[in-house]
Amino acid sequence: MSNETRNLGLFPLGLVLLPGERLPLHIFEPRYRELVADCTLEDRPFVIVAAAEDHLSRIGCTAKVDELVERFEDGRLHIIVLGEEAVEVLEETSGASYFTADVRGLSDEPGDDPTLAAATLAEFKALAEQVAGAPTTPDAPAGTPISYAVAGALELPVELKQSLLENRSEPERLELVRAALAELRTQLDRQKVASERAHTNGKVIQS
Repeated sequence: MSNETRNLGLFPLGLVLLPGERLPLHIFEPRYRELVADCTLEDRPFVIVAAAEDHLSRIGCTAKVDELVERFEDGRLHIIVLGEEAVEVLEETSGASYFTADVRGLSDEPGDDPTLAAATLAEFKALAEQVAGAPTTPDAPAGTPISYAVAGALELPVELKQSLLENRSEPERLELVRAALAELRTQLDRQKVASERAHTNGKVIQS
């Protein structure tokens, strides 16, 4: 989608989807089963928007069905969607059983920082090696901004992911992601120290 206005279905959830992120969804409400069916037949995305206390965020992310994992006899679905791009919800519309709205695609501001991007990727690989024992790269489609690719591979608070989705500066997003990576590594270090102390009855052993 470019910056033109389109009318798309809305899927309010208590989470945030980022461009390039793959997200498993369990679809059970009839209106959202209809939404998924319409989008699949018409080969168009829908928009996942964060919802909290009857309030919908004005910035969401378009989602396209990437994989049908399982279809149950009662109509429920297990699917995996792929985040495509950030959009602004302009005005809610009517005419379908599910929520719909006119939305507009959002473009990033000009400017990039290859050095910062490379450093963020390196920190992600180091974190992956610390957790899994081997460095890995984020699983995101080619062309996905590094900030979104890395953030989509992490378990981050909804508020932080929404801030990333709303931010139109890739360098600023990278700084937010690097701060999150640093916090995650600190937490892991604390857990390691706590585990080591548990094995020594809480006593610190000096060598």
